[in-house]
Amino acid sequence: MLFRDLPDRYMAPEVYRRESYGKSIDVFSFALILHEMFQGGPSNRAETAEQIADKRAYEDSRPPLSSFLYPEPIKMLLKECWHKNPDCRPTFEEIILQLEVIEQDFQNEKAKKACCRCVVL
Repeated sequence: MLFRDLPDRYMAPEVYRRESYGKSIDVFSFALILHEMFQGGPSNRAETAEQIADKRAYEDSRPPLSSFLYPEPIKMLLKECWHKNPDCRPTFEEIILQLEVIEQDFQNEKAKKACCRCVVL
């Protein structure tokens, strides 16, 4: 894979199709990077960046979201960020708020599990 091919992998469909676009293209790319953080890299390494961008732009293809790797709130956030209608994607302000809620819920769940453990001496 050539370095010049890499941007296509993270490109929002509307950019690939050469349509007008706004800030939501960064939201789309952010979600792809977040997905790869959970996956440990791109999920479709066998395809070229151009093939991937083409499928995303013309077939609404998105990376798979394994139920084993992704907590449900993260799956929902990724789906919102990948929405085919750019106007339906959240802003980064909304994303940050959602991530803060997800973090707080995780901390609360972690604390709940820690205080409910019984230790046998």
